[in-house]
Amino acid sequence: MDRKEAEKLYDLGKEPTVDKLLGYDEENKCLKKENDQLKEKISQLEKNSKNSSKPPSSDNPRDKNSKQEGQNSKNGQKRKPGGQPGHKGNHRKLIPVEEVDNLIHYYPDQCEGCGRKLPQDEMANVIGEPFRWQQAEIEPIKPIITEHQCHTTLCECGCCTKAVLPPEVAKSNFGPRLTGIIAYLTAVLHVSRRGIREFCETMLRVTICLGSVQNLLEDTSDALEPADNELKNALPQEPVINADETGWAGRWLWIFVTSTFIYFQVAKTRSSKALEDIFGKVYKGILCVDRWGAYTKYHKGRFQICWAHLKRDFLGILKLGQDTQSEEAIVFAQTMEKLRKKLMAIWYQFKQGYISRSELIKKAEPIMESIKACLAEYAPSQHKCVRNLARRLLKRFDHLFTFIFHESVEPTNNSAERGIRPAVQWRKVCFGNRSDNGAVLTSRLLTITRTCWLQKRNPLEFLVDAITAHRSGNPIPSLL
Repeated sequence: MDRKEAEKLYDLGKEPTVDKLLGYDEENKCLKKENDQLKEKISQLEKNSKNSSKPPSSDNPRDKNSKQEGQNSKNGQKRKPGGQPGHKGNHRKLIPVEEVDNLIHYYPDQCEGCGRKLPQDEMANVIGEPFRWQQAEIEPIKPIITEHQCHTTLCECGCCTKAVLPPEVAKSNFGPRLTGIIAYLTAVLHVSRRGIREFCETMLRVTICLGSVQNLLEDTSDALEPADNELKNALPQEPVINADETGWAGRWLWIFVTSTFIYFQVAKTRSSKALEDIFGKVYKGILCVDRWGAYTKYHKGRFQICWAHLKRDFLGILKLGQDTQSEEAIVFAQTMEKLRKKLMAIWYQFKQGYISRSELIKKAEPIMESIKACLAEYAPSQHKCVRNLARRLLKRFDHLFTFIFHESVEPTNNSAERGIRPAVQWRKVCFGNRSDNGAVLTSRLLTITRTCWLQKRNPLEFLVDAITAHRSGNPIPSLL
């Protein structure tokens, strides 16, 4: 509307002007509501692993690169790629001299001062320690082929008897170590079946078909069944468990991390039924999880809700509040994040041994009261995200601070998040499992290899020992 149209409307009188203004006001309210909805949608699209529960793998690589190539938050200067000042670096340690396979000595052939020839053996007048340089090399791999011949013997009675292969030999044309290598390439290095065939033929000089690769993996699955069952049966007895789950191409991969082992289960559902199948009707320990409903529906005991997830929630609400210009959301998020940092600060003091458990509890109590007061204040908030989060946390308030009062409980679910990361990388390569047997194989391989990693054991050697024991009918090694 221009000035001329406005003056014309004014001349029409009070009622037409009021009606027109009310119409404009209603239209303005609708546009404002639509604008807020669009801002909220944009905020949802801009969510990443830092301000939501989305995994890091879903982040836009361009955003990561721009952040890495951007300014350093401390001094405003661009950070150069590679190791930063103060980084200690990692260096390969020298093997002790007595463990090297070949030792070659070098002596200078002439003096740099007078040019006189110098002795080239132990007669040289050596001073100080020599400069040591080690070079690792792999000789061409040649497989060891063992032929087993079963002879037929004629007895004096006229009966012919044929010898039979030992059971551990008759089960496969490929030995336990080669079978273990194939399982290791699959579970740890995420190599495809065709990649394994190429590796065997090129690197190991062993001709093998895709069907044989699959048969060896199924043989490995059978060999690992006792160890897998042993860990599954021990799981419900663990006092503290960190749990998480992720999609697995039509199925769901669950992870359960204890202090001594990691258990994986590929299930057809993400519901509480999967937890019941693993733990039984009741689990009496402490579950450290995010706020996924399956956990709260199944477990009626004590929880530890992950504070790393809560941090992302606070940052997400802060960004949404900034985008929608909601002062209420901004203040709530900033207050909760400030209290979270205070809580984590005293927790790290305890972890580093500066304060005792009783001192931790004493210092945490006023922070807990402040958190409760903040949640109660914003529970009736007009902002939907603020209201929902505040009410949910008030409902589970006691489960926020289990780590303050109980041993072996961490405030975050990071151990499960880190433990499931290699499986997510594998999923991006293998795209899940097509059959139930394949899901069982995946579960067992992940359980065994990640448990060996946690216990600082060599997963390849454990796989070889388990396959050897399985083929010979002996008990396989234990991971407990």
